[in-house]
Amino acid sequence: MGSINLITCLQDHQPECHFIFCSTVEVYGNEGIDERKITETNTIWPANPYGASKCAIDLYVCERMKNKQMNATVIRPFCFTGPRRGARFSIASDAVQIAKMMLGTQEKILQIGNLDTTRAVTDVRDIANAFYMAGINKEVSNGKVYNVCGGEPLKMRAYTNMLLEFSGLTDVEMQISEKLWRPVDIQYQDGDASLIKKELGWEPTIPIKTTIKDLLEFWHGKLKKHNK
Repeated sequence: MGSINLITCLQDHQPECHFIFCSTVEVYGNEGIDERKITETNTIWPANPYGASKCAIDLYVCERMKNKQMNATVIRPFCFTGPRRGARFSIASDAVQIAKMMLGTQEKILQIGNLDTTRAVTDVRDIANAFYMAGINKEVSNGKVYNVCGGEPLKMRAYTNMLLEFSGLTDVEMQISEKLWRPVDIQYQDGDASLIKKELGWEPTIPIKTTIKDLLEFWHGKLKKHNK
């Protein structure tokens, strides 16, 4: 209801405002389980409570746009990470733990979730740029839905292995954590971002290895400063 109240307020007091809604790939649920690239026209069928809650507002905004009741753009980011990504998120959770190991404040046991699911991961800075481009090109983006994604689909284990490689650590034991293991999980996610590339000229520019390296360096630096 909070999102609907905000949208209603904008319609009443700032009707010319261009509203950009941050949706999520989770609205598609397991649409990509057959390893195809998900497009904006794929069925919206969320497979978890987070996806369902996002889906409700996603559909509401799409209805408002379709009926010319608001100026808006819906962005559906796929999996992303990078510097400043919170410790509760996948990949970043590993980065925080590995940074602690590098600083000697955690034993070399890495608590993990399911590393056998597959994700195409984009740098958060590229994701942010997509929102910026949608905002400054509202004459094109208004009324549109865009997938924002890039990179090669890899097992989550590959991203963890990159972190370990950049850390220089050896003999790190991986241990499945009940807190990190999702009982309901999406097995495969890869998206088609050709629409936003064609209409707005957006392109992911940061290689995944740079993303992972920068993520680890961010958390190492932050924790090192905190420990002084």
